Amino acid sequence: MALFILKLVNRFTTVLSTKILSKKSNISDTRRMLKRLKIIICVIFFVFTIPVFCTTMSAAQAKVYRENFVSMAKQKVGSPYVYGAVGPDTFDCSGLIYFCAREAANKQLPRTAKALYSYCRIVKDSNREVGDLLFFKTTASGNVSHVGIYIGNNQFISAISDGPNTGVIISSLQQDYWKGKYIGAGQFLPSGKSGFEDEEDIIEEIAVLDSNSPDRTSSSSGKSGNFKGSSFYNSNAAWKDSIVFDGSVSASWSFISPKRFLFMFRGIDSSFNARITKWPLEPGLGFGFKWSAGTDVFQFPILLSFTLNDFVRFYAGPVFTAGNAKMVDTDKDISASIFPGIIGVSFSTPTIDAGKVKLQFVQDINYSVFNNTGGGALSFLESISAGLVFHTGIRVLLPLNAFF
Repeated sequence: MALFILKLVNRFTTVLSTKILSKKSNISDTRRMLKRLKIIICVIFFVFTIPVFCTTMSAAQAKVYRENFVSMAKQKVGSPYVYGAVGPDTFDCSGLIYFCAREAANKQLPRTAKALYSYCRIVKDSNREVGDLLFFKTTASGNVSHVGIYIGNNQFISAISDGPNTGVIISSLQQDYWKGKYIGAGQFLPSGKSGFEDEEDIIEEIAVLDSNSPDRTSSSSGKSGNFKGSSFYNSNAAWKDSIVFDGSVSASWSFISPKRFLFMFRGIDSSFNARITKWPLEPGLGFGFKWSAGTDVFQFPILLSFTLNDFVRFYAGPVFTAGNAKMVDTDKDISASIFPGIIGVSFSTPTIDAGKVKLQFVQDINYSVFNNTGGGALSFLESISAGLVFHTGIRVLLPLNAFF
């Protein structure tokens, strides 16, 4: 993919040079400008897409995350049980998992025991590791109703609602009560063992343990095939657990005008999006507000988006414009197009947890269509100057289930 982008950049600058050199007398200055343009685009690409190509977690890294996860859970032993609570001082069983995974492992997990069971990769008991989740059926409904954190030696930590001991406690799988309710172990973190990648070690179908459970699909991980999706993606999640809102604000800039090659402030951009994480590519719908100092207009795009993972999103849609557009760095009148309007790609850094929300730094690259006032097409250089814009800013993500 990186090689493809570099070839695309090279092709773009080659075409641009052909267009410009045919009109410019100072060939050496123009070539120097294009060389700088190529370097800047490549730097932006690598800075904001390194996380996309470096998301595989090693066994050593997974082991550290698992230890942090278990350590956080141990710190909460003795905390009271409160139904629906997700910490930091009170918990229900899945709330304890949700809190510890978010704080110690930087993972946003589903909110209920049943949804967690669908989300996790189910493993054999012989391959159970510290930091895995243990699932139980404790009610007459036959559904997964309780979850705990495995800490080794057949012991686990969970938040208990009734019995002689309540709250966050340490229990044993050897106890008669838990032995009869236990159904299996699941992993939401990669294995901390080297060489654990054999498919034979992963139970894709657990019909013996779960033949009567309606919430388990043919894919034990809750994901479709090998598609990884974002950290929110879960095809089996309830609807309220599958909607994620986000909003962003950014400064806009570019470095091409019909007259020169120079960094230019282009305005302020904000956008709001809601996406569904039950489906691959996580489709979303949103809208934006753009103040363009470069073209002297206000624009309101309606955006259809597809989020590939935590780091890449593609979007496109019509754009409604208020004001009379001007060509960048000139007084020439131009006209903004409603449809086709805008197309772009967004590159994001890994998320930073801030309470219930997550933060990302974002770099957008998008192109908006402008024409001559009579409807005719602009020249190639004018189209790039008016329409190609970069947005550098911050995005805030908030799942719908944070309100429940």
